[in-house]
Amino acid sequence: MRLLLCLLCFFFAIAIGEEGTKIKTSGVLEVGFDINNKVNKDETEYKKIGYGQIEISAIPVKKVRAEFGLEYKNKDSALTIDKLYGQYNFADFGRVRVGYMKKAFGLEERAGVDERYFHKRSIINDGMEYFGLLDHDLSFQYRHSIAKTWQITGGFSWSKDTLRYHQNYSVEYETKNTNLILAAIIGHYTHPQEDLTAFATSLSFKHSSKLCVSETELTFGNNPAIKYLDDKDVFVLGARVQEYFPIKVKTKILQQIIPVAESAIYFEELESKDFEAQLRAGLTLGFAEKSAFQWRNNYGNILRIKDSKRELRRRRFDSEVVVVF
Repeated sequence: MRLLLCLLCFFFAIAIGEEGTKIKTSGVLEVGFDINNKVNKDETEYKKIGYGQIEISAIPVKKVRAEFGLEYKNKDSALTIDKLYGQYNFADFGRVRVGYMKKAFGLEERAGVDERYFHKRSIINDGMEYFGLLDHDLSFQYRHSIAKTWQITGGFSWSKDTLRYHQNYSVEYETKNTNLILAAIIGHYTHPQEDLTAFATSLSFKHSSKLCVSETELTFGNNPAIKYLDDKDVFVLGARVQEYFPIKVKTKILQQIIPVAESAIYFEELESKDFEAQLRAGLTLGFAEKSAFQWRNNYGNILRIKDSKRELRRRRFDSEVVVVF
């Protein structure tokens, strides 16, 4: 893996050094605070939010592209590589990517900080992260386009410990106002004492109208943790619905007001009647051209339903300033 990363860095350095190279830079900065109630019984946790990401894309010659991304998170105060890959467009319909990148999954996982209005992703995404299916890994990926509206993706990736590898498949239909994605990740875990397969599938749909943007996602898979501990086949199910309403404001300073609401439900063991429900709502104020400067305020809670009894597991409020460039 280190050798490939070094080769990609070398390739990227050549790319940005060539005369006539097309370079595009983008990124996002996020600063604020997060109040998390009921972390442990009645304990309240106060955290500072600090996040930054910068992406550099270079096209040294026709059909070749290099992309590099750095990510900073306040919790570990360290820079990490978010993406680092080279892409070769061998035809108008097909391209190959090799490097360090995220897997192609549902709408929520694909959306960056600049595209979503909640600081944290949903409880469903947390579950898939816990199973190790959404890690950014060394990958080989092929992307095939059909009629500019369909994109088919297939790839293999290898984890850092080399004891796991993943297959990743995705079919996406996208027009100006509609986005439909069917994706799957299959993880293979090999070890003398551990030999199992984990999978997750996602069906997501997004539609944009003049009034609002609607987003729906259904996730289904198995629970590898229970399979490993108890040798039982247990399945997980998650459903998420989000609505937000971009309201344009005709002032020189304030450009947009964006109310957003989301609900999610997650069964960690589909066979039982226990589940978690998440309700969130927020208000984003967008300033400057294209709302490049945003003030986001969100409130949400997580309810656990166990043995027909309801328990408030988490209550969170966060407020942050986001700059998109």
